[in-house]
Amino acid sequence: MPDASQIAATINLRVRQLEAQGVTGIALANQMIGHIQDLHRIYNSTSDRTLRDLCRRFRGFERYARLMEEVSEQNQAMVAAGTHPYGDLPELPEPLKASVLHVMHAAAELEREFQAAVDGGRDDQAERLTAMRRRWADELQNLVQEFRSSDLPLRTQALVQQMVKAVAERIEEMGQDSPSPGPSSGAAGELPSP
Repeated sequence: MPDASQIAATINLRVRQLEAQGVTGIALANQMIGHIQDLHRIYNSTSDRTLRDLCRRFRGFERYARLMEEVSEQNQAMVAAGTHPYGDLPELPEPLKASVLHVMHAAAELEREFQAAVDGGRDDQAERLTAMRRRWADELQNLVQEFRSSDLPLRTQALVQQMVKAVAERIEEMGQDSPSPGPSSGAAGELPSP
């Protein structure tokens, strides 16, 4: 398992890649959703001093951490005021939540690797990227099956579908831009329509 410094460096790299493309604010938060689990891992496993050091060393990580704190505070304020658009939806069951987090984390890794391939233009990554993309597509299909067999409200399914579809489309687009990524893996699997 990577240590806090490695995780912060990974987040820092992806933030810098996205910022170089002009992605900031809530759009950055949306594209970095797969890194939330990593950010929580750092928050829960490091001291305040270590966290300050990571923020000093990795400015992209610091910007992401601050952005996610702002988003969290806004969400909490909306829940408290009864104005959160999804405040009435039940929390996902733990096994399904773990599956969603796993798929989103794997997507974040894949996006970061595709971007590194585009930035570096290295053809030697093509086989590895194709394997990662296929593995992610398989994990996504497993998630789709889990949702299909669940009894979650249709609004919950639609929300997760919207999030996963956006990620799948980004991966598809990045795969087209990266060096020889191989054929499409059909990653844009869909959850049941509401």
